[in-house]
Amino acid sequence: MRIHSTKKLLDELAFTPTTDAIEEENSLFSWHANMLMINRRKTVVLMNDQNRYVIVLHGLKAKDFKQFDVIVEQAIRQVFRAERISEEVIEQYMKAAGAVSFSKTKNRSMVARLNQACDSVWLYAAELDLADVVNKDVSKNASRLLVGGGKVPSIYPYEELFKDLAAFTGGNIFDTDVAVMRVSMELMEHSIWRKLIIPLDMPVREFHEVLQIVFDWQDYHLHEFYLYDETNTDKPRKPKLNIVMDEEAFEYGNDVEMVLEEGLLLSDFIPPHTFIKYIYDFGDYWRHDIVVEEILTKQNIQSPACLEGEGTAPPEDCGGESGFSEFLTVMSDPSDLEHESMKEWAKMQWYREFERNFVNRRLKKL
Repeated sequence: MRIHSTKKLLDELAFTPTTDAIEEENSLFSWHANMLMINRRKTVVLMNDQNRYVIVLHGLKAKDFKQFDVIVEQAIRQVFRAERISEEVIEQYMKAAGAVSFSKTKNRSMVARLNQACDSVWLYAAELDLADVVNKDVSKNASRLLVGGGKVPSIYPYEELFKDLAAFTGGNIFDTDVAVMRVSMELMEHSIWRKLIIPLDMPVREFHEVLQIVFDWQDYHLHEFYLYDETNTDKPRKPKLNIVMDEEAFEYGNDVEMVLEEGLLLSDFIPPHTFIKYIYDFGDYWRHDIVVEEILTKQNIQSPACLEGEGTAPPEDCGGESGFSEFLTVMSDPSDLEHESMKEWAKMQWYREFERNFVNRRLKKL
């Protein structure tokens, strides 16, 4: 695996750059790399030469540059795992790529692409995490930005990576257990629901983001989850565990045991739990019943998807179900004195009709 490095990065490395030419170098196994100072920390941006996928290392110290070949291999493995690429595919890639070596950058064209990758990373500077040198989330986010243009077709690097790995292996590259679930808003007068397929290795915090997307919420407010004791047949169901978004929630107390969502995966409680409640916005108090209908193992699925759905969710801050009903009444009556102002307010709230394909395009980028 050849890492074509800028002079700034080569000056940091404890490796002698090779000058050997690689005959017919496979660009899938070569990367360009640059070192930046972001948030006063040394940051290395790696960009794959073939698909322009980005991997970000942040908060590097002198000792890290002494074993940078090992760190590069670890980073590729960790980020590929975060993309749900199977271990078998990762091993095939690493074996074919071979030992890490370093050399100078190839040409001005590749340096220009590398600079664009660095610009993408700068957009996520506030999200860089010092807790782990390999910033998996920023790597994924930066690789989901459109690049190219002009004479070069625009691409999404993460999509190109998946295509390249599928062509390289000649088969499926994902191997994920998933849950098929129905999520219904708990409303008296309206039927609003979504049927989803969700990877079980998904963090709970990311699952919250999925629910925000499929119901077109804007994540303006607090949220929480409740798990229920399904051995208890009493009505109403009794909650067994309250999953909260931050430590501040513990200050208010609860009769139900509370845990933080940070670090939790869906696979930590699905299965055995098949009924979950998601509450968003403690003012309007939107409740969502989540019923796990089926567990499918070893699926070639990378991202969550909306399979079916009905109804457009209420706009933010409309005042609960009664306010939503009033909103719909005004919106449906052009003669109402508040109709035009309500239409403008709805636009400000990004209120739009439910459209499954649009939802899935957003989910694909998670």
